[in-house]
Amino acid sequence: MRYIRSLLIAVSLGFVPAALAQEEQPPDKAQPAYEDTFAGPIVELSSTKITVSRNVVGKTEKRTFLIKPDTRVEGKLRVKEKVTVGFVSTDEGDIARLIVAHPKDREK
Repeated sequence: MRYIRSLLIAVSLGFVPAALAQEEQPPDKAQPAYEDTFAGPIVELSSTKITVSRNVVGKTEKRTFLIKPDTRVEGKLRVKEKVTVGFVSTDEGDIARLIVAHPKDREK
């Protein structure tokens, strides 16, 4: 009985640091927190905002998102480029937290 208890304690202590190490991510690789996503091609782009369009059941929907200094951008943004925007809604408007470009010529 002692042997089994000692073995269980040793095994559980051995897995705790490994489990904690898996949960931690480097700060520069961590995903920013956002509430919702919106995807489609870029129709307007400036240094402070991005407008994305999408078609849902034959209806075109456009949304404009503010780009802040802490907005994380993955890929190169261009008009007509398809993107996915992770955003949060505030009193100031929808603020983009993460923008991921999906280039057309990307190899699969």
